[in-house]
Amino acid sequence: MTYSIGEFSKLVGLSGYTLRFYEKEGLIKVNRDENNVRIYSDENKLWIESLLHLKNTGMSLKDMKRFAMWGHMGDKTMEERLDLLRNHRKKVVEDLEKLRQSLEHLDKKIDFYENELGDCFS
Repeated sequence: MTYSIGEFSKLVGLSGYTLRFYEKEGLIKVNRDENNVRIYSDENKLWIESLLHLKNTGMSLKDMKRFAMWGHMGDKTMEERLDLLRNHRKKVVEDLEKLRQSLEHLDKKIDFYENELGDCFS
């Protein structure tokens, strides 16, 4: 199936400006019709969803661009892409551990204040 930029924008939850930026930066390749109008596909949708997951895990724009460029180059760059993903995964695991520790600290603080406030009302 194909989509105009407006339809695709609604489908993936990104503004037209963001989609054009992603195209300009080489993160996504978009076909165009005979009038040079962008035509998005279901393949573009899958690719955008993948990029958004990388972005949501804190991957830098630089690394996302590198990953996209290697993807556009084909199978000969699979090792590079795998290395990039493995390294990024290590960072995500470290970030998750830091967040877990911070959440534990927050829970202790909340418990303290709830206990203190509970004593005031007794």
